[in-house]
Amino acid sequence: MVLGIGDGDEDKDHARHHQEERVIGYPPDQLFDVVAAVDFYEDFVPWCQRSEILIRKQEGPVEEVEAELEVGFKIFTESYTSHVTQERPRYVRSTVSGSNLFEYLDCLWEFNSGPTPNKTALKFRVDFQFRSPLYHRVANLFFDEVAARMVSSFERRCEQVYGPPIEDPVVSNVEQ
Repeated sequence: MVLGIGDGDEDKDHARHHQEERVIGYPPDQLFDVVAAVDFYEDFVPWCQRSEILIRKQEGPVEEVEAELEVGFKIFTESYTSHVTQERPRYVRSTVSGSNLFEYLDCLWEFNSGPTPNKTALKFRVDFQFRSPLYHRVANLFFDEVAARMVSSFERRCEQVYGPPIEDPVVSNVEQ
């Protein structure tokens, strides 16, 4: 091992997983539209430096998109092509395989009606494995920060596009 970077055999499971569920103060179609707008990721997704749609095709209710993304984190910058499958307003799924950066990446956003009107019960999951042991080590150091900022960046983008989120009304039991 040199400078704390080995040949990758010290830790056989290089895969990373993150899953969360949240109620978001926007309706499913609005949240879907923000997540599906891959060509705008460079404007608001942490560490995304460039996002470009290469191919877009519609097959009934399902749209398929090929997008090239460039990501940079600390001293690293890499590009990869993402295959995005989406059905408005139900889900957006992006996958990457065979890239120089990822062994695989599978990211799923599911949008369901929330507990009150104009809210979304969001399920977000991402599974990935870097090809490089070096990138794997960097991911181990910063993964929690990256995961925490991902969904929050989409919430902030919703606020930029649609205004403040829908809040539950405050109910007062004060009698007059």
